[in-house]
Amino acid sequence: MVNVGQESPEGDSARNRGEKICLIANPQAAGGRVGKRLDELRGLIDQAFENWELRLTEGPGHATELARAAAREGFDLVAAVGGDGTCHEVVNGLISPDAQDVTNPIFAVVPFGTGSDLVRSLETPTDTAQALAIASTGVTMSTDVGVAQYSAPDGSPAIRYFINVCGFGANGDVANRVNQGSKRVGGSVPYVKATLRTLADYSAQRVRLSWQGPEGEGSWEGNLLSAFAANGFYCGGGMLVGKGASMQDGMFALTVIEDDNILRLLLNLPRLFTGTIHKASSAFRVTASHVRAEALEDGPPILVELDGEVDAALPLELRILPEALRVRGGWR
Repeated sequence: MVNVGQESPEGDSARNRGEKICLIANPQAAGGRVGKRLDELRGLIDQAFENWELRLTEGPGHATELARAAAREGFDLVAAVGGDGTCHEVVNGLISPDAQDVTNPIFAVVPFGTGSDLVRSLETPTDTAQALAIASTGVTMSTDVGVAQYSAPDGSPAIRYFINVCGFGANGDVANRVNQGSKRVGGSVPYVKATLRTLADYSAQRVRLSWQGPEGEGSWEGNLLSAFAANGFYCGGGMLVGKGASMQDGMFALTVIEDDNILRLLLNLPRLFTGTIHKASSAFRVTASHVRAEALEDGPPILVELDGEVDAALPLELRILPEALRVRGGWR
């Protein structure tokens, strides 16, 4: 049942009284800190919304089910409370084919997890109370969503949606290391540590990329270190791989980094955070609406991460769903 909050203080015009919001929280996010602060979270929600409901996930994939149910029940907004993994699952519940028979709710993010790269792209504050204020009164824009088609671990065809960044190559290994480690320390620290460890032992494989964009078709073959297909701007705890791009242009900013000697790779590492990695001698960037990637030699699986979650490997096909999701953020 939707909660009807207490009367807000006199003069509180920021409290949203016209929309119902379902907030989906992962109690395990941020090393379990979300679960320990649920009472505080409920109080903050009640200050921002009059009609609200908080639903807790019970395991992997549950946020997708909860988001799908909220869409069917007619909530005006659905917010992900947690890190990028929770956001990824909620988006898949709102965009999945089962939800196409309803008007999709507006999506919002209340950050409280490791990385929180999506909130950087949406310009949503990392402070919970301020993020709830954005969910209550912020700007809503129709936003592109990426579609990834690949083979699941059992070999069956699979489709997942992503709102922020899809990466493959060494960055797939980096995301896997972060997800398997402790998430009590947020921000860029876990990603930098995982990146350094991956660079020390990653063996680049020969890959073929092909794409279609505003300048026509293009292709590349070579030893791939990493590739980023960015719909948003940030990944990996603050790596600015989509600088200057847009989430409303129907295109990915595709950045490709070729294998290089370890010294040059380490020297170029800061460029990932300044948005200039594509200017390195061993990298390039193109604009594309469709991307295909496939390995050209036998070897270990080349992992794919979607919004920081790893459940795929090459071969991979990517395309854009233009303006497929209404998103409320601190857009400027």
